Amino acid sequence: MTDDVSPYAQHEFVAGTQNNSWANLFELIPEGATVLDVGCSTGNFGAALMREKSCSVTGIDLNAADIAVAAGVLTEARVLDITRPGAVESLGQFDVIIFADVIEHLPDARETLRSLRVALNPGGFVAYSIPHMGHLSVRLDLLAGQFPYTETGLLDRTHFHFYDKIEIANAFTEGGYTIVDERPVVVEYPQSWLRDRLAQLGLTPDDRFFALMNETEAQVFQYVGTAYPTDSDSLTKAAERRRPMPNDEIIGYIQALIDEKDGSQAREKQLRDELDDARRHTVGYQARRVSGALRRFGRS
Repeated sequence: MTDDVSPYAQHEFVAGTQNNSWANLFELIPEGATVLDVGCSTGNFGAALMREKSCSVTGIDLNAADIAVAAGVLTEARVLDITRPGAVESLGQFDVIIFADVIEHLPDARETLRSLRVALNPGGFVAYSIPHMGHLSVRLDLLAGQFPYTETGLLDRTHFHFYDKIEIANAFTEGGYTIVDERPVVVEYPQSWLRDRLAQLGLTPDDRFFALMNETEAQVFQYVGTAYPTDSDSLTKAAERRRPMPNDEIIGYIQALIDEKDGSQAREKQLRDELDDARRHTVGYQARRVSGALRRFGRS
């Protein structure tokens, strides 16, 4: 293996392993399928599909050194940029198109996914693994004020985009697919370790914190799954995700406090007017009702 191969060339497939992207993807690929492996690197995963599942595998990649190695182990391998005009038409058709930690490297994943629909046989699907930007390790880095790019991994410096579960669903929806099966890779920190790490940041987690981490799938390291083309007539645009700018968010929060305070004062005045009116006209039930409302309001 030459020095020019990519950092991904060392990634090996080990049969029988669990809870990693290749192991989960392997389970999703049917026996004897014709496969296009986009970003195949040196072909290690495709070679395993050929060996273990009798698949026919075509690999494409941008790295010529990787493809030189892959050509010796795959059915076919070539240097090809899938995002270039005409690239898809030169490929033929396949039962499965694999994006194993590749979609995040694409400038426009939606457009690439749309273009590849014609390269799928009837009943064919895309199999993918995509790093989860919402994994707890990234959240902890951000709490510490860090965003440490690395050569590979969640914060690979060559990623064009970062994905959470909703953004993955939106990318496939707008690319013309429906996600059918998901088998996430989970990397979960022990609570004792997490308490110690947060203590270094001056934070003490409680049960609500751990519940929120579970609800937002902070333990998911990679989302792995399959997506099938939808009918061309039913292509939809994903709902836009809106987030205010920090300044607008702060202004909105302060305005809400002001409105709440004004509303409270108005309500208090109304209740006191009702109490005075009740005292003038009767000392009975109405006065007791309004006095109770004031006490609940937190005033004497």
